[in-house]
Amino acid sequence: MGVSMIRLFDATGWQGDPESLYEEVQFPAPPPHRPYIFTNTVTTLDGKLILGDLGSSAKGLGSPVDQKLMHRLERHADAILIGSGTLRADSHLNYPERALRAVVTTSGDLPTEHSFFKSGRALIFAPTHLPPDRQLALEKVATLHLVGETRVDITQVVQILHTHYEVRYLLVEGGGTLNFYFFDADMVDEIFLTLAPKVKGGAHLPTMVDGAGLPRERVPQYTLLSAYLEGSELFLRSRRQP
Repeated sequence: MGVSMIRLFDATGWQGDPESLYEEVQFPAPPPHRPYIFTNTVTTLDGKLILGDLGSSAKGLGSPVDQKLMHRLERHADAILIGSGTLRADSHLNYPERALRAVVTTSGDLPTEHSFFKSGRALIFAPTHLPPDRQLALEKVATLHLVGETRVDITQVVQILHTHYEVRYLLVEGGGTLNFYFFDADMVDEIFLTLAPKVKGGAHLPTMVDGAGLPRERVPQYTLLSAYLEGSELFLRSRRQP
């Protein structure tokens, strides 16, 4: 007999079958000036994003159930944004056809043959210092937006998605550096987090949020909305406190 999903806690008011978790997700209305932004991440118990060496994908970290829930959440997004390291590490990214897919890169070093760019709905955000030949190469596979001088300006990324592409709900899927940019800009409205019952270790390995870290006075607070358990894998949803 298979292990069933167990509802531990749910303050959202959703009373559906736990096996249908995230098939329906009620979000608040987006702010008037930007999309509603949520992240989805699977980590080990010690917060690591990978089980292999630096630069590898998250393969094997989450269970098939985690993969299923990830795809359910992706269906609720108008656009999905990832960092270049995530794109380079995973050759099997598969997003809903209706969703815009966007990648942030500082160097412009992207695998342009990746299936990520085959849908015709791909965007690339890069800084203005990108060499002209690299810009031309990227423009051949996606719509390129240059924002920021030496580092991509995340605020401009969000505004472009909001005003040019009418994105109302934006899903950010990491990695840790990209997640930090959004927390640093104070624009993460909700966090979906899967805790896999594994421990990796390694101070040099990526975590859910990397970067320089936030000063104490700017650390955001979140309220737990729901907690579900299947086997020893825990699925958490938290919302930013006003």
